[in-house]
Amino acid sequence: MGGEFLETGIIDEIKELPTSDGGKGWPVTVRDRIAYPINNDINIANVAVTFLWTMRDVIVPKLERENLAIATNFYTPSGLEGMIRNILSNPFIRYIILVGEEYSTSKEGKDLTSANAIRTFFQKGITEERKVPGFEQSIYFDKNIPIELINKVRDNVELIDINKEMQNSTYSEKIERINQLLKTLPKKLPFLEKPLTFDYEKPTGEFPYEGGPLIVKGNTIPETWIEIMHNIYRFGKKNLMDANTDRWVKEINNLIAVIHDPQNTDLSLNPFLVPLTMEKIKAYQDEVLSPELPKDKAYTYGNKLRAYLFNSPDYIKDLVNTKEYKNFEFGKGEHMDKNVKYLGNISEIDQIQDMIDVLSRNLYIKSCVGITWHVQDELMRKHKSSPCLVLIQAIVQDEKLNLTTFWRSHDMVQGWPENAYGMAAIQKKIADSINVDTGILTLISCSAQIYNNYYNQVEEMLGKYRKKQLLFHDPRGNYIIKIKNEKIVVTHINPITNRDMDIIEGTNAKEVYLKISERGDFDISHALYIGSELGKAETALKNNLEYIQDRPLKINPHNHSN
Repeated sequence: MGGEFLETGIIDEIKELPTSDGGKGWPVTVRDRIAYPINNDINIANVAVTFLWTMRDVIVPKLERENLAIATNFYTPSGLEGMIRNILSNPFIRYIILVGEEYSTSKEGKDLTSANAIRTFFQKGITEERKVPGFEQSIYFDKNIPIELINKVRDNVELIDINKEMQNSTYSEKIERINQLLKTLPKKLPFLEKPLTFDYEKPTGEFPYEGGPLIVKGNTIPETWIEIMHNIYRFGKKNLMDANTDRWVKEINNLIAVIHDPQNTDLSLNPFLVPLTMEKIKAYQDEVLSPELPKDKAYTYGNKLRAYLFNSPDYIKDLVNTKEYKNFEFGKGEHMDKNVKYLGNISEIDQIQDMIDVLSRNLYIKSCVGITWHVQDELMRKHKSSPCLVLIQAIVQDEKLNLTTFWRSHDMVQGWPENAYGMAAIQKKIADSINVDTGILTLISCSAQIYNNYYNQVEEMLGKYRKKQLLFHDPRGNYIIKIKNEKIVVTHINPITNRDMDIIEGTNAKEVYLKISERGDFDISHALYIGSELGKAETALKNNLEYIQDRPLKINPHNHSN
């Protein structure tokens, strides 16, 4: 009787818990990632099921509900803190069942995946720095959660690893085993007397930002990523991922990342929170270039781009065989449906190969666009698995193949690095096929986000890796500053040919820098450098001193004018 009263009392308390989105109930965090419970259906249940990267439709509808407390995806190692928060706020949870696709590029379980993060936590616990051994860059536990309570979860919750236990089994067999466990696992009392919730550490202040597009440039993918992290962390505006979520982010709308050497795969600079390896990059690139859709995945970008589904093959056939259309648009038109695969009532279009074929015929065409969205589907499923990558466009300029990509929503910490390497592989595939070099790679992220559970790790990464250097060789030109005929004379030099492009003159620094600013923007470090040199030139002009760019002024006190 006493035990039943205790359990009922805890359930009532759980239902009144404050959630991080301002509501009440449970789970207390990451609520939009949860497939079950539904409608605050909190019960005295001991088992949590995480199905990692697998689509929820494959697992959740087939699970028994009798002893099921929660069923949820678990995408990245950083989600471990949210898992701990939800368990401490529902101490009835005494078992975690791990099942599902571990990672899109997992190789023999060696990756720093979310599944391996869970395993390592239960094997080794956390360090005094509030991190999981081996996952120091990707996992951090908020200081508001006492370490002894984090360890209490580890001591009182049992991990049941179905993926390890049934490596060669089908999903049907694994689900059957899970349902058996849900019925037979010994029932246990809660490991805490009451549910607990905790505040969140506050990030550093948000700096003023006018909004709109923000351009970040870099030579390589790692260099560009560091600058992306700096700009979002400093200027990103606090926002929610969804009206029904508690996932807070720092966000820039329309962050434009330009990579000048995207084919550079040197990983000696590896700042990523989950460090990348060439094996991992290659596996992801192979997936992006493949039309195959792995079992139980909602989509891959390779499948969307290389086997784009079209439900009206007869429409394409009719178009191909229309004499007027062939004569007007394509001449004989033998190539029109070359990259269409007819499969009964559907067809698949290889958009990448079509770009290659079109550019081979017309190198400077501007219509090589590939899309991933099916509007009729996305109208109905914006809450589920709409692709983050919306479109790509290949275009040749200066005899190089540039690739521009547009992303509706972008996890810039975990998703962007692999996405960039994947798009670089598509760029190289097209360029090699039409016998041109690769040029720049541009990723436009409409919503570029850093999730709040990454703030601490990002701050540490920037302190370690972001070593900003002054640029004296601006790709838009160099500036030679001299004093001539009692004026400051600035010559704008082409950075490639070293030829004069423009001359700017003035009697003081302000007059000159206003004229320079009218001609366009350039890197801020270059601007600061030019400003300092103009100040020196003005001082030299006023005091009849010799001015030599990049050298300190030699001030003679007897030469000083009043």
